Amino acid sequence: MVLQVKYLFKKYTGQIAVLVIFLAVILIYYFFDPSKSAWFPKCPLRELTGYECAGCGVQRSFHAILHLRFVEAFRYNALFVFSILYFLFLIILKYYQSFRSKKTTLNNFFSKKCLFILIIIVLLFSLLKNTDCYKAFINNL
Repeated sequence: MVLQVKYLFKKYTGQIAVLVIFLAVILIYYFFDPSKSAWFPKCPLRELTGYECAGCGVQRSFHAILHLRFVEAFRYNALFVFSILYFLFLIILKYYQSFRSKKTTLNNFFSKKCLFILIIIVLLFSLLKNTDCYKAFINNL
């Protein structure tokens, strides 16, 4: 029994390390609010120019999601909320396809065309996030 545990631990060391780091990040963001704590990193683009990038608000949004405040998370960064749903969809698709021999559907989500579309979405969101229309829409939620 002990040999099996050692073998499994040795075989999955990388996955266990990623899981431990992921859980540590979740605990940190659950117990500490990035908007009230000074030791969370600030966006260099926003500090230098005053404009928000596509990633501005992700830390606060993650904190709000962990506390099940989804509207608040959407206000902080709508793209982050949608990207979580996108990645959950990919995980479900990967799980579903692990039972099938054909993996073409999942490969389409990692094609150059799909990655190019995602980059365009991020850039457009960065531009949209700094408009008065977007700010008025988010504040009225």
